[in-house]
Amino acid sequence: MPLSNSLHTRGTVYGTLLNHRDALAALGDQVHAAPYKAPPKAPVLYIKPHNTWVSPGAAVVVPADAPELEMGATLGLVIGRTACRANVADALSFVAGYVVMNDISVPHAAVYRPSMRFKCRDGFCPMGPVVPASATINPDALTITVAIDGTVVHRSSTAGLIRPVAQLLADVTEFMTLHPGDVLAVGVAAGAPRARAGQQVTIAIEGIGELEHTLVAKTDVTTATTPAQPVFSLRGKTARVAYSGAIHTATPHATGVQLADGRVLAEADVEWLPPFEAGTVIALGLNYADHVKELSKELTVTTQDEPLAFLKSASALIGHRASTRRPNGVAFMHYECELAVVIGSTAKNVKREDAMAHVAGYTVANDYSIRDYLENYYRPNLRVKNRDGCTVLGPWFVPASEVPDPHNLTLRTLVNGVETQHGNTTGLISDIPALIEYLSGFMTLQPGDVILTGTPDGVVNVNAGDEVVTEIDGIGRLINTLVGDEIFNV
Repeated sequence: MPLSNSLHTRGTVYGTLLNHRDALAALGDQVHAAPYKAPPKAPVLYIKPHNTWVSPGAAVVVPADAPELEMGATLGLVIGRTACRANVADALSFVAGYVVMNDISVPHAAVYRPSMRFKCRDGFCPMGPVVPASATINPDALTITVAIDGTVVHRSSTAGLIRPVAQLLADVTEFMTLHPGDVLAVGVAAGAPRARAGQQVTIAIEGIGELEHTLVAKTDVTTATTPAQPVFSLRGKTARVAYSGAIHTATPHATGVQLADGRVLAEADVEWLPPFEAGTVIALGLNYADHVKELSKELTVTTQDEPLAFLKSASALIGHRASTRRPNGVAFMHYECELAVVIGSTAKNVKREDAMAHVAGYTVANDYSIRDYLENYYRPNLRVKNRDGCTVLGPWFVPASEVPDPHNLTLRTLVNGVETQHGNTTGLISDIPALIEYLSGFMTLQPGDVILTGTPDGVVNVNAGDEVVTEIDGIGRLINTLVGDEIFNV
């Protein structure tokens, strides 16, 4: 990855929670209470989506419902080459550089895995220039200071990390691949200071640099005239496939698929990709009443005050007819048949009655989970939900104009030809307009962003060798095969 004075903006930015000894200790017995019941066993990761990214000097808007914001000063590791199952001994060789970050949050009472609305608002991830990695920089012994209006109010050190940088990289890449341009924040120390509108924040990390920005009140933000917003460009029912060394747009044909250049091929002769280049992928948990009832014996709370939304990265996405890895030794891995909603135009503070105008179309999703690694249902860790190849999309993008009523579609899953799951989108707890209104109320949704709307009841364990078909009437039939660790030489 070429390094420059500004952060490379293609990739995924990951945050890490509770990776400082003092941050975990400050919680005391709270981590043993419901719904969590225990301290985290694996890195607690989350994603800071594109709408949160801003450059040094940018003004950060303080929401009207949050008079103060927490300043989450942290070190970011900029990945330089593909990192998969990295060893501790050579983990640092995958780091191309370092960056000063402010992982801003709305103050909240959640012990960990907080709601997206606390951490994913527009502008909530200022990042400084990239400093190339070198032997003179020890990422496990860097002092971090936060100054507000020129006065240092907080001091910490990466020496306090529970998982030092190399160990963190090894633990994360055990279950998901980090790609060039990705950024992994190592975690925020206890006592993150708070700042108000009108104050200037300066974060300094020795040997890495400084990051400055100013907080402004929402009422201080002027609305400038901007060019027309981009819109989702696909028209008609389409797929993306790889064939003969190139990526093609394809349309349905009686004998398979037809490429844009006119060639007609059998389904099995092409490699199916997700049907469009996805932006931010937002997933919903516990969004069907029958699924909540199905899990009732395992849940410590069965009511929600807001949708349970979390994010997924591009490394999790694969297409039709691809294979998903089922790790050896796990007891319960299951599919989730879901309607995926594709955003067609920029959506910010959209009201329910206007929401469907921002939908470009739909596709089928199969979002796998590994229950063995699920520490709680309420904010599922990326180890459960963001593993490489765990989210299948496709085969087709179907425009909204061809789906008369997305709230009355039958979903089903077949395992080796036997139907195991059957539901209907009439059972959604939060329907599509409600989800768009909720999400766009704190973050800007962009064309190509995807909302996975959740799964009904009927999830069962699946094993290596199983063929799993998830289908939604009028949208498509998505085929996936599970494979074991053997083909990965594990």
